[in-house]
Amino acid sequence: MCLIRLIARLTLVFTLATASAAFAQADLWSHVSPAAGPQRLPAATVTDAQLKSVASILHHQKPGSIWECEGADLDEMIRGVRFESIPMPGKQDVVLAEAPAGCARGGQGANGAMWVIRFDGAKTTLLATPDAFDGWLFAVLPTMSHGYPDIVTGWHMSAFEAGLSYMRFDGKSYLSIGSATLESDGAENVKIVPLPR
Repeated sequence: MCLIRLIARLTLVFTLATASAAFAQADLWSHVSPAAGPQRLPAATVTDAQLKSVASILHHQKPGSIWECEGADLDEMIRGVRFESIPMPGKQDVVLAEAPAGCARGGQGANGAMWVIRFDGAKTTLLATPDAFDGWLFAVLPTMSHGYPDIVTGWHMSAFEAGLSYMRFDGKSYLSIGSATLESDGAENVKIVPLPR
């Protein structure tokens, strides 16, 4: 009898935890508009010294962390990276870097490697890397964590569906705290469907 009660209590706890997680995901996505993206940011001006610093950091990433790029392909990819300014409070110099067509971007051109980079004078810091931060920019949100905006990235799966990742800065780097599917019926009906965590 005790075993049956224990199983019933564990089932109840699991059900409540699952419902709570589903509610938290729905609440997280409630302020993200399906029409928010894809978003384009203003181009960022990156100095030769900053570009050299970025190249040095990317060359020291573990092999395979930048998709299929190695050797000469990696050098070519770095030369073609597009830098865009992420709106930040104060005078922080933070950019979104997106890989060009080639070894770090899929054949259709939509999904690719991305980085969030902070420049502090001569110091360059990676705040997000393609290990978890890739695809395409859906939106930079007005919500903030540790002084940095939340960011939603997208991953094209088909003409009518894309995966979305809700990225939040934890004080050191951007991490995914939620996922959803952006669904379209091919007309103007687009919706975000939160996925359970």
